[in-house]
Amino acid sequence: MKRMKFMFVLRFRRKRMLLTMGSLVAGCAFTALGIFLVQHAARRAATGPVAGPDPVILLDAGHGGEDGGAVGLGGVVEKELNLAITLKVEIYLRAMGYQTILTRSTDTDLHDAAASTVRDRKTTDIHNRFAMMEALRDKDLFVSIHMNKFPGGGAHGTQVFYSKNTPQSAVLAESIQSNVIRLLQPENTRKIKPSGDSIYLLYYAKKTAVLVECGFISNAGDVEKLQDDGYQNRLAFAIACGILDFRQ
Repeated sequence: MKRMKFMFVLRFRRKRMLLTMGSLVAGCAFTALGIFLVQHAARRAATGPVAGPDPVILLDAGHGGEDGGAVGLGGVVEKELNLAITLKVEIYLRAMGYQTILTRSTDTDLHDAAASTVRDRKTTDIHNRFAMMEALRDKDLFVSIHMNKFPGGGAHGTQVFYSKNTPQSAVLAESIQSNVIRLLQPENTRKIKPSGDSIYLLYYAKKTAVLVECGFISNAGDVEKLQDDGYQNRLAFAIACGILDFRQ
């Protein structure tokens, strides 16, 4: 048991190291590394030797680097919560036997080195994330982690959005939403929703793809919970269980 735990931690640290190295490579070189990692994981899943469930799951912690995303109550920054929860989701999925790839594992973004304006950097960042998703096989999954924000502070709870381009995206979204409600938020009455063109990655996705809005950082209750390490772990576990149920 101790050996198995050691090997799991070792594999996790190696993946973290590879992705951290990738984040230091400028522009297209990072994109090439990310696509290589996705394709390499897909080949291993297809040919072995890999035990456990298949597919590869590409986990996307939204925003990063100079793009902090939304700013919530108390100055909480979306990108930090996105990354914290994404890393926890990866731990649970790896423990379940899945192969995972991260679009980012540190506070960075994926913009091209040649992008000189904020607009260009944001555009190339999203295009590079999309390129990593496009490198997936049809059987693989894309899960993006974000936080929601809405004026007034009354809205709360997790809500999952899905790509309209693949039927299985809605099935995956429903599986994650229902597991979050069952395991963590029994009061949550939110329904899954198809993505509009404001969510570029889902709107143009050709693979099974969802975006999990983990909670509203404009809501005092959600903000308090989302910054709590124990709650992050429970939410990450519920998301991982939703993926597991989808595959069964």
